[in-house]
Amino acid sequence: MKIIDVPPSILHLLGMANKESITAWGQPQSLDQSLPPVKPLTQAMLPAELWPWVSDIAYRVQCPIDYVAAAALVMLGSVIGAGCAIRPKQKDNWMEIPNVWGAVVGPPGSKKSPAVTQVMAPLFQLDRDAQQQYGTARLQYTIDLDHYKSALEQYKKQIKGPQGQASSHPGPAPTEPVCKRHYTNDCTFEALSNILAGNPRGCLVNHDELTSLLAGFERSGREGERQGYLTAWNGLQGHRVDRVGRGAIYIPRLAVSILGGIQPDKLEEFLSNTQNSFGNDGFMQRLQLMVYPDPITITSVVDETPDHQARKVVFDIVDHLATRIETLQPRQDQSDDIPYFRFAESVQPAFNHWLLTNEQRVPTEDSPLMAEHLAKFKKLVPALALIDHLVGLASGRIPRGQSVQADSLQRAIAYSDYLETHARRVYGLSANRKGRAAILLGKRGSNQL
Repeated sequence: MKIIDVPPSILHLLGMANKESITAWGQPQSLDQSLPPVKPLTQAMLPAELWPWVSDIAYRVQCPIDYVAAAALVMLGSVIGAGCAIRPKQKDNWMEIPNVWGAVVGPPGSKKSPAVTQVMAPLFQLDRDAQQQYGTARLQYTIDLDHYKSALEQYKKQIKGPQGQASSHPGPAPTEPVCKRHYTNDCTFEALSNILAGNPRGCLVNHDELTSLLAGFERSGREGERQGYLTAWNGLQGHRVDRVGRGAIYIPRLAVSILGGIQPDKLEEFLSNTQNSFGNDGFMQRLQLMVYPDPITITSVVDETPDHQARKVVFDIVDHLATRIETLQPRQDQSDDIPYFRFAESVQPAFNHWLLTNEQRVPTEDSPLMAEHLAKFKKLVPALALIDHLVGLASGRIPRGQSVQADSLQRAIAYSDYLETHARRVYGLSANRKGRAAILLGKRGSNQL
């Protein structure tokens, strides 16, 4: 007995008209959960001085070495900032600074935060030194200001006296010292603007979870921050902030580096928004040092003394780049205040070949997100070559004043090839989103049967 008569056409659509239509669906296929493979990090991709320190941290933290290496390069790039640039052509004034952005991607428990914290140690030391120097300068400023005020009062009394004359004006007031800042963990863009106003070389924004930074852009009253960060990726432009009641702030160079960790599922949400035309402003593609390595298998507990010599080498390099970068003898033009290096003339053809090849393959890329990501390699590769070169100069491996050599370019290209595979894995998160959702739905359904 039928409760309701279903038209044959509907039964046919539902695959219920006959046995042939039931079997026409075929056998169900398993959903592919795999992500694209990534290249392994090798010693040939990093400056020689970094490898012992990076590998020691990764071994003791028991995390993928990819996290440590990417964080180290972002940290070094932030220290250099607008203090030194590279002009990738022999005559042109095209200039890039190495304020690169990076993200370490992995599930909870993959040791993202411990890896980044270890790498940040040189900046922590610079910050402590800067705070001590600021304290001393602040004390001297207070003393000088008291003397100035006393001299100014004496001058005013002499002017108002019966003679109406004074020996001389005490001159301008002493300049208030500014504390050097190398990083911040959490701030509004207005607060960051205040930091940058006194630190023209730039600053590193280090977020334990990049999700908090990305979500902050959507909060009421902070809608303009995202655009501010996009501008700060270039790092070469001056910037003015004018606010009623707060006055005007002038930033000589709006240069910001970004570093932080993010979980794949959180990143997937932002990538989904990025795929929409209204949400794709290029922010995600600016995270050029974005690594999503395979998990490592932990079979034992590591409890060993850090490699103090490797640590000292890197700390000395960072200190040199932060405080005495001019001693590395970069070129200086009267028309621009940023010193710079160029590729050696013998190296220029190799860079030109890489640049032309990259420019030609961008339009042929199937994924719009990946195409935009690769287009930004135009800044990434010269920036990595400059970081490598400056590390070599600061350590004494490269003679001071020498142009960027072939080995620095080769390492930069090799690392960018490696980063490309990680970017394809990251963007693959969005491509596989529906499949993973179907798998999750199937698991929930089976649990309720």
